[in-house]
Amino acid sequence: MKRTIILIAALAFCATSFAQNEYDALRYSTNNYYGTARSIAVGNAMTAVGGDLGAIGLNPAGSAVSGYSQFTLTPNVSLVATQATYDAVPGKTGSVLSTRDSWSRFSMPNFGMVFNFDLHRRSGIRNISLGFIGNATSNFLDRMAAEGDNSATSFLGQLAAATTGIPTSQLESYNSGAPWNSVIGYNTDMISAYGSGDTDYIGATEKLYGDEITLAGPLSQRYGRQSSGNKYDLLFNAGMNISDVLYIGANLGLVSIDYSTNTYFKEAALDPNQFGIEYADGFVSYFDNMRYRQHIDATGSGIYGKLGFIVRPVGGLRIGAAFQTPTSNFITEHWVYSGDITFSDRSNSETSPEGSFEYRLTSPWRFNAGVAYTFGAMGFLSADYEMCDYSRMRFREVGTNDDSEFSYENSNILNYMGMSHMLRLGAEMKVVPEVALRAGYNLTTTPERYLDTVGNKIAPSASRHAISFGFGYSSKGSFFADFACRGNFLPKEYIYPYDNYIDGTDSPEIMNKMQLWDIVATFGWRF
Repeated sequence: MKRTIILIAALAFCATSFAQNEYDALRYSTNNYYGTARSIAVGNAMTAVGGDLGAIGLNPAGSAVSGYSQFTLTPNVSLVATQATYDAVPGKTGSVLSTRDSWSRFSMPNFGMVFNFDLHRRSGIRNISLGFIGNATSNFLDRMAAEGDNSATSFLGQLAAATTGIPTSQLESYNSGAPWNSVIGYNTDMISAYGSGDTDYIGATEKLYGDEITLAGPLSQRYGRQSSGNKYDLLFNAGMNISDVLYIGANLGLVSIDYSTNTYFKEAALDPNQFGIEYADGFVSYFDNMRYRQHIDATGSGIYGKLGFIVRPVGGLRIGAAFQTPTSNFITEHWVYSGDITFSDRSNSETSPEGSFEYRLTSPWRFNAGVAYTFGAMGFLSADYEMCDYSRMRFREVGTNDDSEFSYENSNILNYMGMSHMLRLGAEMKVVPEVALRAGYNLTTTPERYLDTVGNKIAPSASRHAISFGFGYSSKGSFFADFACRGNFLPKEYIYPYDNYIDGTDSPEIMNKMQLWDIVATFGWRF
């Protein structure tokens, strides 16, 4: 069974309250660490290394390793590239088309400063560090599109089937409890009531032959989405150096979430003459094209704590570990639906009111450990392991301890999410005292699960890979500069833009491959 970030009914048809699901929880809980160009270049394998502002988010003890204060600023350009195949009628030979898309945005994934206070002691607590750092932990950049011809099903056919059973009187208002997409469909003539009753509907792309509804003719279909935003951890850090052997630290982390996405679905008649709609007075109108859109904005804030240590037991060997508490997030979402349709004699459009909803989300605890070996001033080799149990995510209501409204969503989290493991490898080598070369690799397993025929939770073979490389320059004074390039290769994603509604016939399946590239530069000063 394919279940690699599967989005069922990706346009998220819902009623007057927007429906969160386990994939929303996963989006806001997942970390794809950024940091400085140095930490990114070595794959963020910095748990046991420290000494870098990007590493402090991984291990708070990292601020105490360096014996100086520092300030960094890190601009970044991100590029997302996608390739999507559209299988209009899954299993039918020749129905698959491929589409490429890309988009780039500027961001600032790291900024901050650490002050190091030398206590001038030969043993015991030798240094204390205090810092404020902002590190990005997710980039929501995304743009993809997919299209193909379909002679079996239609978006409007599914919308009509989903609306069946709702009286027409409920489709005249957004406050009636009817799904908003059905209200838009009815008020724009995307769907219409037929027969002697007022609860049976037919799509503008369909025809009625006796008691049977069929697609009137072949359609050109297109699905697309575009997303942007970031998740930042704002860290208040404190660390201490004990005898140059043990380093300990703590973070108070404040999370900032900003996410925006637009999705749309279009379908158009390849031959409008096949899509005639005859009215009682004999007039015939012909369907030409339609578009349904959804816009979502989400903002949020959260808080967590993190403790860590680094120990140097012998020579150049360093061992580090850190534990992060669950994050308590408060999230507000706003959304708007709209639709427009064109016939041979008219065009109709409708936009819903803005909906909003507030909820809490508890993101799970994390544990990471690392080992590194430093070759004096020549460089280091490092390896990190991180684990996070996403089945611990929970939606909660605001202002009450009664979370029954999310019982279904939280049950899905338990059933379809599990442990994710991350391996990070990194290396740095100084070719001359002022110049260092770096490289890194990440492997992250999917937290998603599916249930086999006897109810066992199975992890699909879907991992995220990242490669990185870069170089750094350190002047003999206080200035230093680092540069990095990183490519993230995400697992295949399967999208189903509307549900199956005809027995024995599947609706379209989209398979999307995505790469996210970052070009990063850090400019810093030591003092």
